[in-house]
Amino acid sequence: MQLLHCDKPYNLDEAAARRGTPRRKRKDSRTTAYELTIRIPEEHRRHFGGKKKLTRVVFALNKKVDLKGQVRAFEEEKNAILDLALEARGGGSLDSAAWAAMPFGEYAERYVERRAGVISPASTANERRYLKYAKATIGSIPLKELVAEDVERCVLAVPRLSEEWALEKRRREEENRERLRQEGRLKRRAPFSPVRVAGPAMQSKVLKFVREVLNDAVDREHVGRNVAKKRFLSKSFRKGRPLIDPLMEDEAGMFLEKASSLPLGMTKVAVLVLFSTGMRPEEMLALRVGAFVPAGEGGDAQVRIVAAQRAGRIENYTKSDSSMRTVPLDRYTASVVEAWIEEKRRSLDEMGLVLRSSTPLLGETGNPWSYNSFKKRWNAFVRKAGFAGTRPYALRHTFATINLARGGGEHKDGFGAPRARRRVLHARPVRRVHPGDHEGAREPLRRQARPGTRGRRGKAWT
Repeated sequence: MQLLHCDKPYNLDEAAARRGTPRRKRKDSRTTAYELTIRIPEEHRRHFGGKKKLTRVVFALNKKVDLKGQVRAFEEEKNAILDLALEARGGGSLDSAAWAAMPFGEYAERYVERRAGVISPASTANERRYLKYAKATIGSIPLKELVAEDVERCVLAVPRLSEEWALEKRRREEENRERLRQEGRLKRRAPFSPVRVAGPAMQSKVLKFVREVLNDAVDREHVGRNVAKKRFLSKSFRKGRPLIDPLMEDEAGMFLEKASSLPLGMTKVAVLVLFSTGMRPEEMLALRVGAFVPAGEGGDAQVRIVAAQRAGRIENYTKSDSSMRTVPLDRYTASVVEAWIEEKRRSLDEMGLVLRSSTPLLGETGNPWSYNSFKKRWNAFVRKAGFAGTRPYALRHTFATINLARGGGEHKDGFGAPRARRRVLHARPVRRVHPGDHEGAREPLRRQARPGTRGRRGKAWT
């Protein structure tokens, strides 16, 4: 049984193309360069000189045969070294029986560690959060003895454990605040927010995580079946729907008025762009100066959405193919963006820098604006404007709902299939108002909603 497994191969040629650097030298120009990575569990690192991972660069003509064969050879080579080291110490590779007898908590922890280099850091953090719930309830049960009732008990315990951990954390925070007060170092602090307790959404995610772990065990032939796939579990713990929270007619008008009264700056540009285009917040933060196309003769200004911000970096691909699009801007928003670009150009000139088409539209100098910094300014704006609690994503929902209500269903918004977009329109009662109902905005055609569908709720979109 192999203990070491290779992560998903990393395409070095694509990475070089994104950075604008030349490709690696190779004998056959038809091949593609990949980096193979094997992450070594902590208990076996001493057999590899304390290394945390092993890497190798390979060149493959195709993925299905050539690359897959080189991955297998790399795994077999390193597993052979590990087997010899374990045999010399009186140990050996685990067989299927040993894996099946392993406690579920340990098996799930190994599963998370193996995936750490394949998925994003945010996804890894989420899986560690789900693992915490699983280990607290069924972590000591051997893999082969796990039954569906154990999985149900684990999922049912999520709200209770969440409340216990939240109260324990609040107790530590209160003790720390009291200690600082006694020492005279306590600054003015706001009262603690209410304790948040996990609900059905987290229960569904924990169940999905347990299923994925057991699916991996079935694929590796460590167990014969996945007990977490019982139908009663799916019926009892359904996946929650995303929140759909568009602004109403009067709310949208007041919100736009407050946004228009802001002084020229990143906050005003960000809010107006979100309100007028319906793009995702991560797409707005990844906009570059070159993505803005000024209005021509008889035409409208446009903005091209071809990138998204991931972990503080701008990546030239978005959530899906439909996300790569060009959307028009009304004259008021376009004038604000043009004024901001000129202001940014003057600021960079004073620092001896040049404004390029690749310069982030929002951000200091050449660095993109981080989501945390944007969210702080957003929270301050919506609180002052009387819309406390409104999410940035609510403007995307507002744009989609209003655009569809006004007959703009064919607009390139990146929302997916027309049927899915129609369901959004009736997620909650909608009054007709266009996000560009200010000076210079275009007036789209009105279209009545289908009878009998106004109060119907449908699946959400992202």
